[in-house]
Amino acid sequence: MGNLHVPLSLKSPIYRSFYTLARIFLGVVFLWACWDKILNPQAFARAIGNYHIVPLAVGNLAALILPWIELVCGICLIINRWTRGSALIVSALLVVFMGALGYDIYAGVDVSCGCFTLDERAPGNMWLYLVRDTVFLALAIGMMYRPRFQSRPSGPS
Repeated sequence: MGNLHVPLSLKSPIYRSFYTLARIFLGVVFLWACWDKILNPQAFARAIGNYHIVPLAVGNLAALILPWIELVCGICLIINRWTRGSALIVSALLVVFMGALGYDIYAGVDVSCGCFTLDERAPGNMWLYLVRDTVFLALAIGMMYRPRFQSRPSGPS
């Protein structure tokens, strides 16, 4: 199989630096997001319940599992291991989060999203959360489709 041709601009140090910074930034975002949820799963379950989308049992299970997925993906993005798989999972999570936000915006429900703080008194702006998550999603998708920077040796395999 021949080498994949990558345009020169994608091999530039500027592109690599931007990619690295974006990867680390998104990893830190997900580590920050998971911290309070891991420490307070009951509060996170309440935050999920505030969306009025899933049954209580599903919300409780999600409150126990989602923060750990965010933790693992955040670490993988920061240390640059399993980056594409982590970016795929992060993208899927963001689509679900954005769907929940969109549903509540449509329904006229204004809740504190529970993304970075579980304080129910925290001010919330659902549209701002949606825009923020769209930016995060764009970064994650960019990580899934980035070229490989290292060239593979050609020859028999």
